Amino acid sequence: MARHDMKGLKNNKETKEKDDGLNEPEKSSFNKRFEGLRDKLKLGSHHKMERFTAMLGVTLSFLLMFSIFSFANHRTDVAQSVSAQAVYTKDFNFSLSNERVHVEGVFGNEDKTDVMILLRMQNPRNMSMNANNYELFITGARSSLSYEPDVTFSLFGSTGYGIIRFQDEGSIPQEVVDITIRSNTELSAQTGSGSSGDSDSTDGSFAEYDQGKLFVNPGAEDVETLDWLKTGEEDPITLYTALIAEPLDEEIRENIAKETEGLAQLLNRGQEYTNRLIAGGYEPPETPWFVGGDYIDDEGVFVAAQNVAGAHVLDYSTTSIRDGYINQVMSDLSSFDTYMKEAAEDTKDRDGRSEQVDRVQTLNHEDGSVLDLTTVSTGSSPSAQVAAKDSVESLQATWRTYLNTKSKLQRDLMRQLLVLDADIQSQASSYSIQSDEDAVIFY
Repeated sequence: MARHDMKGLKNNKETKEKDDGLNEPEKSSFNKRFEGLRDKLKLGSHHKMERFTAMLGVTLSFLLMFSIFSFANHRTDVAQSVSAQAVYTKDFNFSLSNERVHVEGVFGNEDKTDVMILLRMQNPRNMSMNANNYELFITGARSSLSYEPDVTFSLFGSTGYGIIRFQDEGSIPQEVVDITIRSNTELSAQTGSGSSGDSDSTDGSFAEYDQGKLFVNPGAEDVETLDWLKTGEEDPITLYTALIAEPLDEEIRENIAKETEGLAQLLNRGQEYTNRLIAGGYEPPETPWFVGGDYIDDEGVFVAAQNVAGAHVLDYSTTSIRDGYINQVMSDLSSFDTYMKEAAEDTKDRDGRSEQVDRVQTLNHEDGSVLDLTTVSTGSSPSAQVAAKDSVESLQATWRTYLNTKSKLQRDLMRQLLVLDADIQSQASSYSIQSDEDAVIFY
């Protein structure tokens, strides 16, 4: 077997050498062609500079292609951003008075032929609430606008809210607009720096006039559509309801739902502590008048057996700000001040009812004994007595929290609904709109 294996290895070696000999001319021919091509391209070992230049050229070509690709993507991203984004300036200050203004949002119809930029003055008492005391200067962010819409400026009385309105026959184009608002009435000390706050602006008018600058895109994709607001609507009550009151109404109602949920939890907690006392054989303290009989109905609405003093009793479950709240508690807006004054006096006098939780010092047991809670302490009293004292103290703390929560709901949050409705109704007389066409200048 060994001789046979050795013979096989020898034959394999001879076969390999024979094959190598047969491939040698082919390998030699390929190497010569490769070396010839390398010499023609001057990439051989004797052409280091040429080889470096070729490699550098390839590298630069890849870098150039990558830069072109990145630039194209950047331009696409910018174009998409411009088309989508409506608000570019969230806040701005008037240059001399330093009064701050918030850009609340941009709203319009589905076709974007009627678009409104909602503004809110932080301190309206320091600014004129007459739209005729303002001028607008409008241009594009980088050049003049490609269109010239009908633009108006209006203010909703002393609420501090105002709108810049763009209207056109066709859809408002997707262009960033540069708007300067100039106030021609001085109501506060000139504490501003005299600049627009825009580093790209070199306009000296900001040092001479009290004005502010904002950038918006009224034709952007994310302009919020107001479905139920009629295109071209001019009624200030309807405009205020759609632009301002409905979002505020929703916020108040969310707080109402939150407090109602809290009241439900407190009612359950109070019942738990009461049950613990009963299970221990003790007579629980008398339930305060402001808790007894209250419940949360199947719709999640709080129903009070008795109202706290100064409560505003409104049916908010079946109505909204579009329906109004004032008509539920008074004849009309002219009675608002009188109604609120009486509610405040009722709260102060508490209508002869005690809105407090008296401290419980004793508990009656079913065996006829009386437990003096002032003598009960952990470590020196039976655990059943300590548990009874803890239940009483927790129950009374729950009632105090319940009273505060109920008062917040019936007084504060219901009053907010009434004030919101009053703000709407007051627009019939306090709303103002810039009537001078020359007060809006395109450049």
